[in-house]
Amino acid sequence: MRIIIIGAGFAGLSAGMALADAGVDVLVLEARDRVGGRVWSQELVPGDPRTVIERGAEFVLEGYDHLNSWITRLDLGLANTTMSYYVREPRGGVPVTVAGVAAAAAILAAAAAAAPSSKSVATIADEVLASNSAAGAHVDPAAVAAILTRISISWASKVSDLSCRALQGPASAFEPNPTYRVAGGNQGIALAMATRLGARVRLGCPVRGIIHDEDSVSVMTDRGVERADVVVVTIPLALTSALPVDPPLPAWKHEAWARTGRGQAAKLHVPLAEQAPASAVLSVPDGYWTWAATDASGLVQPVAHCFAGSAPALERLEVERDGSTWLGRLRVLRPELCLDEERALLTTWADDPWARMAYSAERWSSDSDDPRLMAEPVGRIHFAGEHTAGDWAGLMEGALRSGDRVAQEVLQAMGRPERQGQ
Repeated sequence: MRIIIIGAGFAGLSAGMALADAGVDVLVLEARDRVGGRVWSQELVPGDPRTVIERGAEFVLEGYDHLNSWITRLDLGLANTTMSYYVREPRGGVPVTVAGVAAAAAILAAAAAAAPSSKSVATIADEVLASNSAAGAHVDPAAVAAILTRISISWASKVSDLSCRALQGPASAFEPNPTYRVAGGNQGIALAMATRLGARVRLGCPVRGIIHDEDSVSVMTDRGVERADVVVVTIPLALTSALPVDPPLPAWKHEAWARTGRGQAAKLHVPLAEQAPASAVLSVPDGYWTWAATDASGLVQPVAHCFAGSAPALERLEVERDGSTWLGRLRVLRPELCLDEERALLTTWADDPWARMAYSAERWSSDSDDPRLMAEPVGRIHFAGEHTAGDWAGLMEGALRSGDRVAQEVLQAMGRPERQGQ
């Protein structure tokens, strides 16, 4: 029994590890010359490990049980960031306090919990603000504006497109919960997995199409045809939905993909010429946030990290042109930072041919059954990836959960019990 996994991101590698643990002949094909997919760690200043940045997925959040299990198994560690992902000082708009934002967020979350998922985040906000006078209560419009900016950034999408469930997800809390990163870089998880899989991971091998029938599957690559009994597709939603498959996949699969949002995001990293305290600041008008965080040494990294989410925010910051506009906005937003602008690094995902998006998001027009439909196997083709992970979609934890899920699914289809990793 031979299984081919397409994609060496967190989903593909975790699936590969679980299948290899069960004694299955597995091959992981990756288009890039590195593993990790949309998890990508790099030294901003070459040779300086204090400047390791995450060009993709960044924070380890509350409830990341699968990721923490992998950290333990792979003998890695976590670094507390000191600043909290969940709490950001709003700047640039009408003045509002962090406490005011948290109070308004609780009201919006309660309203979202009582509403159908077919209502958008923007609609919930409008209804809450409209109820101010009718109920004799007061929800600060400036706090709501900050919340909408935060949610748009977190899900890399316009709030008018997002389901109101985005106000309730694991990445949408506003309490000062601790947050972490993998010590030395999040990509360390992928690198450790790939090391253990060894020659079963093949880099620089993009898949161009799949041909399948009742008996086998053929995978078309730039190096020739690879045949297998089962194929697991774990690449990003934008690529999965465009991958040529013969005979074509059923309409219900394509419809579920089409209903799912494809977030767009960018990151800007700037070395700091002087020490700065840990901090997190939200630019309400420009739709990005910026932070300084501690690493495994316990000291604040000499780096200003920035993240912008949603197409309108990227347009305002002119990221398609270069990072100069964003740098100028950062300079105004954070005058207390001493920026080394000449060594700034901009990262985008829309123009990455092996991603074409940041991560998935649930739209108000999505169907509650879409995660199941996207994960549903078709014959000998199985599917994983963060977009199939339901409540954990868009997150590293979701990618890992989907990899574990699809491995168990394949083993059950083969009639073989799952074997625990050593």
